[in-house]
Amino acid sequence: MIECRLVSSKRQTAFGGLCALGHFLAQEGALQPLSSVKIDQKTVNHSPAQKLTDALVGMLAGCKAIYETNARVRPDVPLSRAFGRERVAEQSTIQRTLDAFSEVNFCELREAVERISGRYSGLPSHPYDQQMLVVEVDLTGLRASKRAELSTKGYFSGSRNATGRQLVRASAPLYGEVIFCKLHAGNTTSCEVLKQTINEVERLLKSSPKRRSRTLIRLDGGFGTDENVEWLCTSGYQFVVKGYGGGRASKLARSVAEDGWHEGPTAGQFLGIPTREGAPRYSRQTKTVVRRWKDAKGKLYTDYLLSTLTDLSADQIAKLYDGRGGMEVDIKGDKRGLGIEKRRKKGFFAQEAVALLAQLSHNLLAYFKGWLLGGTDAAKLGVERLVREVLAMPAEARTGRRGTKLSLKMPELHPWAQALACGVGARFPPSRWRTILRKI
Repeated sequence: MIECRLVSSKRQTAFGGLCALGHFLAQEGALQPLSSVKIDQKTVNHSPAQKLTDALVGMLAGCKAIYETNARVRPDVPLSRAFGRERVAEQSTIQRTLDAFSEVNFCELREAVERISGRYSGLPSHPYDQQMLVVEVDLTGLRASKRAELSTKGYFSGSRNATGRQLVRASAPLYGEVIFCKLHAGNTTSCEVLKQTINEVERLLKSSPKRRSRTLIRLDGGFGTDENVEWLCTSGYQFVVKGYGGGRASKLARSVAEDGWHEGPTAGQFLGIPTREGAPRYSRQTKTVVRRWKDAKGKLYTDYLLSTLTDLSADQIAKLYDGRGGMEVDIKGDKRGLGIEKRRKKGFFAQEAVALLAQLSHNLLAYFKGWLLGGTDAAKLGVERLVREVLAMPAEARTGRRGTKLSLKMPELHPWAQALACGVGARFPPSRWRTILRKI
């Protein structure tokens, strides 16, 4: 026998971890800058700023698309109240708010996101004298309908003749933060957006000539044209860049003596230093490292790396560049965890607003690790597992009468319940926060 009843639960939540994050943000007033976005819409039940918050909550809840808000987020009363909302807006009204975005609204949202990040980011206080700041830039394709604004044919991994847009992102892997992101037309290439992106990073980080000399830019081959490399040299940055063009890589490989090759830090990869006559020259001294390897079918591949860190060995430069793989993992995590590839808007500024909210979601998760997961194994998780496993943790939530205290009862057998309980307990004394484990 099966019996079903309709009830309105004010305590049971499917997002215990997200309730903790939302309550912390509400008490801090962290999302208050979103109210500065003045969208030309009537306020009936929810203001535009509240609907932007609801869209953000949907991303953090793992909704692959905005329409999933109705089934996953809206019925969860404790989650809404944790973010200071009586009830999340219906998905169609959130869609209309995003569709109403203009260029002015987008600029207002970018300023709000920058204010939130500037308040909590560790980047402004980075100790340049002790350690270089590593900045990575990448361009990733976001598919879209051919009828969408600025959706054109371009390079989209694994898809031929696909249409969409390109998203450029600059990030700081040491802090796990996205510094800057911007949407471009689908036929935009990496080499076209580097200067503009780095200039925005300079603005946000308030980079001085001294700070630029202690900033390491790490780029893949799409950015490594001679023009871009020379521009980085004259701008005073340190860099490790994969050079542009397979023809030059083959020519450099031929200039390496047969006994000049040695095995690199990656299995099956060999490194060599070309002759000075064959190596490219720029206004600053650089070191060139040629790499070659074979795939499983025996096909030979060759590329080359350029770096201003001439004191490093070829192995050290190759290993430093290989660390860039973490950014590609982050982008894949954001696509799968935050759904940035599935939320497709026809309007260009609407899509840019979605990209900015995804950037804010990514950074909030980075801050969440330090706020409520510090010192635990959960702090090592990526975006996808944080969203799916830690934030989406079933719990019983109870809010105090004044709304300043949140009590969570979490399932003892959940693999990350202990980590969240320890992280919350380390930051907040038991008299203020209660996090209880119980068997469910």
